[in-house]
Amino acid sequence: MKPASSDLERRRPVWVALSEFFLDTEFQPGDLQRIAQVLADSGYSDEELEYIFRREVSPAVGANLLSVAGEWAGFDPEWLEARILERERGWSRWLPAYGATRLVRDDWDHVQRLLGELRR
Repeated sequence: MKPASSDLERRRPVWVALSEFFLDTEFQPGDLQRIAQVLADSGYSDEELEYIFRREVSPAVGANLLSVAGEWAGFDPEWLEARILERERGWSRWLPAYGATRLVRDDWDHVQRLLGELRR
């Protein structure tokens, strides 16, 4: 898989979709299906999406779930990109946000199942 900084056009919609897991909101009907469709349209493999989820998006925004006044309306895509790329260049790129990914594991598993159905 290409580094994020050299694959921006393809990564951006995936980052935005995956960042929704870390908003201080509950998913509404159809949200997980929409996210799965964005991921399917990206052409990334399941392994690549797992990597992007755990190693790029989660470390960048996972702490939002632990904030008393967390973001709920959505992360600014330009801010999100800058944050992920900043982490890619630094040592923290190897520190996934395990606590945050555990908090959203059920929804992530559901999206992975939907993604599998879309790919059939």
